[in-house]
Amino acid sequence: MLRSSLLPLALAAALGACGDDLRARPDAPTGDGRPPPPSGPFDTLPLTKDLVAPVGMPVHAARDRYGVMHIQAATVRDLGYAQGYVMAHDRLAQMDILRRFGDGTLAELFGGVNQGSIETDLQMRMHRMKPLAEQTWATLQASTDPDDVQVVALLTGFADGVNAVAKELQEGKLVLDPAITTLAPLTFRPWSPIDSLVLGRFQALSLSFTAPLEILLTRIYQGARQRFDQATAADPAAFARRGVSADLMTVTPPGQAPTIDGFPNVDVDTGTRSDAGRPISTVRAAASAPRPKAARAARARRSAVKQPTTSLELLSNAVEFFAPRLPQGPQAFMVPHAGSNDWVVGPAMAGGKALLAGDQHLSLPNPSIFYPVHLTVPGELDVFGQTFPGIPGVILGANGKAAWSSTVVFHDVNDVYDEHIHACAVGGGDCVTHNGAEVPLETRTETFKIGVLGSILREMQVTYEVVPHHGPLIPKIENGMVVPRTGDALSIRYTGYDPTFEIRALWRLGRAKTVDDGFAALRDFSYGGQNWVLIDDQGDIGWTSNAKVPLRAPAAYTWNPATNPDGLAPWFVLPADGSADWQGYLSSRYVPHAINPAQGFLATANSDPVGATFDGDPLNGPVVDGRPLYVGVTYAAGLRSERIVDRIRDAATRGPVTLEDLAAIQHDSRSNAGFHLRDAVVAALAYVGDSTGAPPDVAGYLNSLTTEERARLIDAHARLAAWTLETPTGLGAATPAQQADSSATAIWNVTMHYFFEKTLGDEFAAMTQNVFSLDENFLVRLAQRMLVQPSTMVPSATSGQPILCDDMNDAGADQSCTRKVMEATLAALTQLDTLMGSTDPASWRWGKLHTLTLKPLAPEPRLELPAPDSAQAGGYPKPGDEFAVNRADCGWEDLDFSQDADGPAQRFLAEAEPGKPIRMRFQHPGGVVFDRSSKHYKDLLENTYLAQTHVDVPFSIPEIVAAGEERWVFRQ
Repeated sequence: MLRSSLLPLALAAALGACGDDLRARPDAPTGDGRPPPPSGPFDTLPLTKDLVAPVGMPVHAARDRYGVMHIQAATVRDLGYAQGYVMAHDRLAQMDILRRFGDGTLAELFGGVNQGSIETDLQMRMHRMKPLAEQTWATLQASTDPDDVQVVALLTGFADGVNAVAKELQEGKLVLDPAITTLAPLTFRPWSPIDSLVLGRFQALSLSFTAPLEILLTRIYQGARQRFDQATAADPAAFARRGVSADLMTVTPPGQAPTIDGFPNVDVDTGTRSDAGRPISTVRAAASAPRPKAARAARARRSAVKQPTTSLELLSNAVEFFAPRLPQGPQAFMVPHAGSNDWVVGPAMAGGKALLAGDQHLSLPNPSIFYPVHLTVPGELDVFGQTFPGIPGVILGANGKAAWSSTVVFHDVNDVYDEHIHACAVGGGDCVTHNGAEVPLETRTETFKIGVLGSILREMQVTYEVVPHHGPLIPKIENGMVVPRTGDALSIRYTGYDPTFEIRALWRLGRAKTVDDGFAALRDFSYGGQNWVLIDDQGDIGWTSNAKVPLRAPAAYTWNPATNPDGLAPWFVLPADGSADWQGYLSSRYVPHAINPAQGFLATANSDPVGATFDGDPLNGPVVDGRPLYVGVTYAAGLRSERIVDRIRDAATRGPVTLEDLAAIQHDSRSNAGFHLRDAVVAALAYVGDSTGAPPDVAGYLNSLTTEERARLIDAHARLAAWTLETPTGLGAATPAQQADSSATAIWNVTMHYFFEKTLGDEFAAMTQNVFSLDENFLVRLAQRMLVQPSTMVPSATSGQPILCDDMNDAGADQSCTRKVMEATLAALTQLDTLMGSTDPASWRWGKLHTLTLKPLAPEPRLELPAPDSAQAGGYPKPGDEFAVNRADCGWEDLDFSQDADGPAQRFLAEAEPGKPIRMRFQHPGGVVFDRSSKHYKDLLENTYLAQTHVDVPFSIPEIVAAGEERWVFRQ
């Protein structure tokens, strides 16, 4: 699995010397002799800032008790200015790092002391985010569309507000926390609207770019095909594993609760569209479920197109190119780890109301990756919600009439091609062959500046190669440099490599009054794809995953693990000769969506939205225009979705579903992996006490154990059998039952680490691959089959259980999964003795291992939460484990069970009732203001997030005043 690594300590040391220069007097009202500011909506609050600003009319802002700013302006441009100012006041250092990550200029800050920042820039420049943002900006500026005019005004005003703060820092009128050492005001690059558009593109890329995972899956599948499927009897261990490539590529998820049952508008065209577009006027293409014989015949006709035999070295180099090289901050919310939950409940289940819940699973740095704000232009806009620092407006939230949230949908919107490169027959240079014709490669040169905090030390130039009809070639990096290509390469085609207009979609979404308006607004959210759920005050609920989903040539959908293992699939590397190219985009009638479904609710959590993968073959769905309907395969394992759906239905049996029910679901910390797998593990451990009926290798293994080891396994069996599947920390005032569950949770998760290591580790090593490079969503799929559905996998000739459980390096009799469960559990118990500092399982507490620390984007212990010198040094104890709805993933790849980089980056609830403004509640993992001296530095983390309580959003003027602490005024 792709993981982040910390910047060297040298970076912190180098940056630490720069912090003292930023000390200045604290913020205060101007006191410049001007007359008192004109009256505004927040006059009863104390005035703490009276700012001279280039605004047409005075702008009034109030900060409430949660640190959130509520801004009211007369024009959109002035609103943008005030939002840019207050956001930069609270988060400028974070904004600067994030924009530099997106446009590939981090090395200007860190390159002089950290090689990883240079390599990250090399990666990000391949995506051309800044040039594409420049094209979008030029189009918006030239447009006369009223919405585009307002978007330009918002972006321009926002940039001016950010730069006003930068100027005040340069003049010493504002002060940064001295621990913030990543921002040097004198070398700060002025903010521009293009920077905000770059951040929008980066956000969309990070939540939709699955090419690295597809390359990894190809690497594993082809490695298994070569090492095992093609083995001869001369290599008995590999020969016994013929066919395991299909086992390793299992796509059937353990949790099977789709958002809707099948693709929309297949059997009956309801007229709905994922983008609210009108029905297409041309004749509707015939859609039908494939008949088995016809499907097999179609596959046979297209089987002449084979998977390219891509060099494993080339695939490995590509995987390495995308490996994170920075702290958990910017890059940790790149796929495959990004996730989220959101769902909506309709009036029939919620007592006449429409309810919404959403929590986005992104990185958890300090400061938090989201910035909450309330923006008002009377008669034009009134919206509260969250945005990413550096992006004006609101991305997720509500406006009194409608509310919306989103999760990653994992539509397959990119393809990787195996390019065979040769010298051009005419004109010199290098060419590829496409549809029988030579096509010359294009090149572009990028200049990289390398320095420390914007002081440039040196420059370097790098040339990127591009296949015109596909996209950029993935470079090879050695020692921080792109080295010349010496042979074939992989190219990437991606919907994000064209100019797009997400900012326009968000502007329109902020003013949507109905679910239909929301659908229409999201037409411009075409880059990547999100599960958007919406409610309105008319009682409507909706869900759309609108995006540009490529239609490939029919040959690209021919893979089947049993009947055509060499066929093509969009999630594998494809041939570059034109046989698997894009041929347009899926009609919005079929892109998964729904409005007011009969089931009464809609739930998403990054899993298969329509159930296309549930039978193990994503390519045998309804056929349209000669190809099966297909939108993706790299989904989450369905465990969170399944639990959310079960809890919604359970809540409905007790009466109308309420916001309190939704809050409880957001905090659900049941082990969903344990729900599916625990009984199989318990059944295997039961043989320790009585081996009757056990596989033949178990008796010998048990005889090799000491009396104490057997007793420990029997005790672990009892603890796991009694486990309620809840995952409490077990600390503080925990009850005996919670302490028992806490001990069992620790045993469970350490056992899972050793189970994967002891069963799959040898096969992956034989393919020169780390077993934990495979995403947890695929690992848990494999565990489900090995432990719960063993008959579906290649069996051992002696144990009858999956051959993958056998140690291929042991020449003795095949080892069973049952024995491996025992071995893994015993290894876990031994390891827990050390991790817990005690050999008594009754004293083990999950909260000692499973903790959360929020870290800054560059190493600086003073900015960690909890602080290293605080009473909670080492991390906040957290409930939950892998795949819990209350996401607190600890990972199984090593023995560090602290919560990794991902978790709910905010939690949001909304309730819509006819005739009333939408009621909102939220949580935040941190504070709004990135300054340790501010009361809003960590208050939301401690008072709402860790406490698992939501707070009501003050939305009306009286509510804002009642919750207000201070007011600011912007005026000429």
